[in-house]
Amino acid sequence: MGFRYAPLHAMTTEDGNGNGNGPRGATRVQSVERAARLLMLVARDSTDGTGTGLAKAAGLAVPTGHHLLSTLVAEGLLARDEFGRYILGPAVSVLADAYHETLAVPDYLSRPLQGLAQTTGETTYLVGWRGSRIELLRRVEGNLPVRVSMPTTGVYHDAHARAGGKAVLAELPDPVREEYLAQHPLRPVTTSTITDRRRFETELALVRSRGWAVDEEEFTPGVCCIAAAVPGEAIQVAYAMSLPAQRYAERREELVQALTAAARSVAEVLATYGSSA
Repeated sequence: MGFRYAPLHAMTTEDGNGNGNGPRGATRVQSVERAARLLMLVARDSTDGTGTGLAKAAGLAVPTGHHLLSTLVAEGLLARDEFGRYILGPAVSVLADAYHETLAVPDYLSRPLQGLAQTTGETTYLVGWRGSRIELLRRVEGNLPVRVSMPTTGVYHDAHARAGGKAVLAELPDPVREEYLAQHPLRPVTTSTITDRRRFETELALVRSRGWAVDEEEFTPGVCCIAAAVPGEAIQVAYAMSLPAQRYAERREELVQALTAAARSVAEVLATYGSSA
């Protein structure tokens, strides 16, 4: 059985008061849109960093670009280095910290989570990287008679033994992953847990290449999990499911397809936001 998720920006619109979550059908303010585009160009370090280079890359007249850049500098969102190139300003750290600390799960992440639980009947959860740790961000209970129960939110302990943890770890930059694993040893949780570092790195390489992870009774005897991370560098989150081992053997391929489709749908949304910024 196949699963297909419509791009989320097709499902979220704004009314005339600016309510909503998606770019399609939204009321847009051109100056804000242009400023956001310049800010994202600086963040991605995709130009020479000069006012002229940024303006051209954003498709703006050079004088217009300079006015917007000056405004962003005045607000602390941008700054200039010793060579006069534009760099991110100190106010960006406030936004970044708030983003990582917020407990709210945005609509573009929660919709696929709810859709997975409703369509498959399995308990589904969202796992993500926040600050310097992996957390369980949200859970939606399945409706099948026999299902696996988990905490609603909180720190995601023993991530190396769980599919969601593997999926997130596989997508982290190497130095960040190294630091995390140095602080969280590969302890044996069950007799099936991978505790050898070389074998674990091989497992993560496999996860990256195929786009999904599993744990087969590595965290809880009799329980298996499947997870798929949202591809790309914009966000480190994964959708995951936990289910009894017998049902896992029967439904694995079907659920892998559902999870990867949901993860790709979020990547499409993020690409849409990025291209419109």
